[in-house]
Amino acid sequence: MDLVAIAIIKRAIGLDGLCGLRPYGETLGRLKAPVAVYIGEDERRVREAVMEKLVLRQQGHAAIFDMAHDRTEAEKLTGQNVYLREEHLPPLEDGQYYHFHLKGMAVVSERQGNKIGVVKDTVNLPSTDALEITLMSGYDIIVPYNKQAVVRVDEENRVVVVSDSYIEELL
Repeated sequence: MDLVAIAIIKRAIGLDGLCGLRPYGETLGRLKAPVAVYIGEDERRVREAVMEKLVLRQQGHAAIFDMAHDRTEAEKLTGQNVYLREEHLPPLEDGQYYHFHLKGMAVVSERQGNKIGVVKDTVNLPSTDALEITLMSGYDIIVPYNKQAVVRVDEENRVVVVSDSYIEELL
């Protein structure tokens, strides 16, 4: 079963089992409740659940799960991730990618096309998403996932093309 983390449960809200969530990316906001999810510390230790209600409040997303209908039960979920099966992820528009699709892709320079590293992970920073890239030298760098730094993603060949001028600043 291929699971993708879409949020982390941050805290219990109120007395009725409402849980405050911090989303990883935009997937959570695209879901329509009720929806089958998995909750756990990691993808190997999860329990199946139903997200019965999902709301966007001024403070962020919040949800009620079928396994927590009061504050005490909701507090037990704090710190756990919410996962969705990969095949149930909402479809994306052209040019959009789920973060896990980018992991392991080769990173090449725009002009010369030489391999400079591999995408190690994706990072959700407060201002933007970013790629954590392990360079051929073994060092890790963070590159913002925006049009100035990432020129294009070639999903078929599993290559991320990065602007030379941006990379030169980091090296």
